[in-house]
Amino acid sequence: MSCFDEQDLGQRVDGALATITSGPAPAAAIVARGRRIRRRRRAARAGVAVLIAVAVAVPVASAVHGALSGPRPSLEHPTPRPDRLPAKMTGLPTPTAPAFRLLVPTLKRVVWYSTAARHTEAIGGLAPITQWTGAQSYGFGRLDGGWWAMAQQAPTTCTCGPGAQEFYFIADGSLTATRIGAGYAGDGANPASRAGAVWLVNQPPATAKNAGSPRAQLVSTAGRPLGPRYTLPAGYLLRRGVGSYLLLFQATSNNHFLLWDPRTGRAVRRFGNVIAAGPEQIAWSAGCRGCRVQVLNVPTGKTLTTPIPGRQPANLTTAISDDGTLLAVQPPGGGLSVVDTATGALTVIPGTALSNATWQNFGWLDGGHQLIVAAGTNNQPGSAQVASWQPGDARLRIATIHNQGEIARLQAGTIG
Repeated sequence: MSCFDEQDLGQRVDGALATITSGPAPAAAIVARGRRIRRRRRAARAGVAVLIAVAVAVPVASAVHGALSGPRPSLEHPTPRPDRLPAKMTGLPTPTAPAFRLLVPTLKRVVWYSTAARHTEAIGGLAPITQWTGAQSYGFGRLDGGWWAMAQQAPTTCTCGPGAQEFYFIADGSLTATRIGAGYAGDGANPASRAGAVWLVNQPPATAKNAGSPRAQLVSTAGRPLGPRYTLPAGYLLRRGVGSYLLLFQATSNNHFLLWDPRTGRAVRRFGNVIAAGPEQIAWSAGCRGCRVQVLNVPTGKTLTTPIPGRQPANLTTAISDDGTLLAVQPPGGGLSVVDTATGALTVIPGTALSNATWQNFGWLDGGHQLIVAAGTNNQPGSAQVASWQPGDARLRIATIHNQGEIARLQAGTIG
């Protein structure tokens, strides 16, 4: 029945009802039939209205859903294809670079380079570097409140195992290094769970009991013993102190970790694929398809799951703040993201994804909550960028550097 026929029928029914009800004795059957027709007409009109509403609401709902659940920053697919990535970071331009220092090994010594003063200051107390590419250079690693420095030998074909090297402590901004002591090359000095202390690891004398297992001792950053020596489990080296325990890694595999109680000599928990650790936190992944990086708070025993994909955690470059609460993560070819290890909240920093033809260094300023990022183009003279970000910022704050000497230091130095 067409809409016109239905309307005409309705008018006739209304007229018939009026005539019938105005008479002395309306027929009950006719009245009932007329009422049924009117109910059908109202239902038909309501049905047309519902169909129109649905026809309008579906595309509107789809548009709203697309606006709410459309493309979002993600570590699964954080950036476009590499050939579409920009060569420069984007953000809020600033006239001057953020003030921070770089630890830079020069041809003969280690210096601080200040981006504010644009000059270098030599660090005393370290053995001089005799050759940049020959006999030795210096390597650095983060400790709470500063850096360890180790005079490392040039690469050789020797397979005789790790030897003892001298370790030094350089406090943030200090011009004088203090000697910590001798330890394993590369793994001898490790962060403790409190400031002013470091775990020093070395090999006991060959005549000592358990001579094949390394020993760890908590010492001050000036080398003063703060506790007894502990013999580590065979085949393990120290990563850092976490809470009242030690995080160890298997010397033959970087994917097997052990949370170990030095007082009882017992294993507390085992992990795979640890990507970062703080004074109370361990971030790791099982490495499976669909896995996410998890963060364990060791003192409380609570674990949270982050949005960071953990299928290939070894491909992530990370930097963790001294207090362990902020973890900066960079997947290969992707932009920088920061995860709050207390809540699991992820912040993707826009404008940090660069093409493969660039270099990019990042670190937390003095181990705090301000992230410094330096970037430039490989093998091309010109300019570089220095950016800063901290929680609450929507975009990077970027300064452009044109001084070639400063660019070289930004590329080679360690952000401190």
